[in-house]
Amino acid sequence: MNQQLGIKEKILKQVSESADHSVFFIGDFADLGSVETIRKALKEAVNQNMLEHIAHGIYVKPMNSRFGIVPIPLETIAKEIALRDRVQIMPAGSTAANILGLSTQIPMVVSFLTTGSSRSINVGNRTIKFRHAAPRNFAFKGSTIPLIIQAFKDIGKENIGEKELSAVKAYISKAMDKNVMSEDILLAPQWIQSIIKPYININK
Repeated sequence: MNQQLGIKEKILKQVSESADHSVFFIGDFADLGSVETIRKALKEAVNQNMLEHIAHGIYVKPMNSRFGIVPIPLETIAKEIALRDRVQIMPAGSTAANILGLSTQIPMVVSFLTTGSSRSINVGNRTIKFRHAAPRNFAFKGSTIPLIIQAFKDIGKENIGEKELSAVKAYISKAMDKNVMSEDILLAPQWIQSIIKPYININK
């Protein structure tokens, strides 16, 4: 019993000292005791409103504002899952378009390519989708060009107009990986290369 109390206190202390929107998995506390003991401690943290149990085996320290609890971005959860599983992920589809500013809608489903297995994780009424992809999709040195490739593939060549190009140009101008864009763009489909190369040259 005393050992269980000690484990609970250690877990609650770690949660208490963590930043808002910190993500916890049961495995994070594996060195403290049995899975059952850890589950009980995390359940206690949920009962005390120190944590939210957002999905199977996944807990988040809530962020509160004067309007209530601020939902954690699904992208944050996805990145933490990737770190835990030691896999790579990359925003795909409408998620990539949203990050680039090509869409202003807040998606209820966020999509990622992954070097891991394909699966979906429901977080309340939102969903994180991981889709296994070939290693060549992760051969880029930077993050900007693969993001653009995924967004453009989702939108379609025929739907890319001045609005989309303006958003991409603005994103490239602020990107931190300009030094590798000239190499990365060579891995893109030819039609995307022809659109993006002029913007890379402008921002060199």
